[in-house]
Amino acid sequence: MNYAHSPLAIILFLIIVGFTLGLSFFLGRQAKDSSGYFAAHGQIPWLVNGVAFAGDYLSAASFLGICGMIAFYGYDGFLYSIGYLAGWIVALFVIAEPIKRLGKFTFADALNSKFQSRGIQLVAGVSTLAVSIFYLIPQMVGAGVLIQPLLGLPAWVGVILVGTVVILIVVTAGMVSTTWVQFIKGSLLVLFSAIMTLMILLRGVQVQPGGIDGHEFRCIPLGNTKPDDLDAMNNLLSQQGFERSSTSIPSDWEKEGLWHLVSIKDQTNLVFKLVSNRQGMCLMECQTVGNWLDPDGSGVPGQLASTIHPVGYVRQLPNDQTTTGSLGPWAFLQTISG
Repeated sequence: MNYAHSPLAIILFLIIVGFTLGLSFFLGRQAKDSSGYFAAHGQIPWLVNGVAFAGDYLSAASFLGICGMIAFYGYDGFLYSIGYLAGWIVALFVIAEPIKRLGKFTFADALNSKFQSRGIQLVAGVSTLAVSIFYLIPQMVGAGVLIQPLLGLPAWVGVILVGTVVILIVVTAGMVSTTWVQFIKGSLLVLFSAIMTLMILLRGVQVQPGGIDGHEFRCIPLGNTKPDDLDAMNNLLSQQGFERSSTSIPSDWEKEGLWHLVSIKDQTNLVFKLVSNRQGMCLMECQTVGNWLDPDGSGVPGQLASTIHPVGYVRQLPNDQTTTGSLGPWAFLQTISG
């Protein structure tokens, strides 16, 4: 996908990066020894530290990764984000607090003060690097992906650019600059999240079948029809205006319960997935993009419907309302859960 260059986005990006680096170099004067570099002399206010933790948690990997997991796995993906947050609390009380009481800066230092073993130091260092690498990869990938639409640059350029900025921030002042930069980021995220939440509550909930573009994803209820009863399935699909494609589908599609159907009306190729909902089994229309490779053996690819539609809309409100008007937080949750 090609992204156009936006002069305004580039200017804002340069201003933010310039301000961040300037702040890092300014704060670097305060980190004159190891205590200042690793622990900011223990002088970071509790509020700043707390917001910085929130800013660190709300990272590119968190935003993109958790959104992706919720999109693919639903509530299970949401629970993963809760578990991730709970892990911070465990690390705070089980690891961070004892290390602070020992007067050490790293987990390896704390172990070494107890056991005086170079082997333990080596294992702790290697494990730290391994965990950091696996954590850093999605962070940098997320940074590269975000740079693409923001500046119109390739993803690899975004990775190098963001990586360079982060290295300069850490090298110049250590924990002092890192904490304050995360505080600024966390404050902005919390502020704009609060503004967006307020706007959503003021707008309320509206019935908008099909979402923004009006496309309603079709669901074909199976009723008592068994998916493996092909004759009955063909009759059911015909009644709904579809027929099974004569093209053989990949084996992994069958394992995922995917069906390649053709609209009888306009011969559009569509993909449906066999799912289970409150009404029982049904075939749910999927988002598709790309070509159906060589459907008839002629060497010419067949076209799949490749329009990506926005998902998530309100189909019905209680008491046949079409709009709720402004809602409070609790009323909003009750409305969307009912």
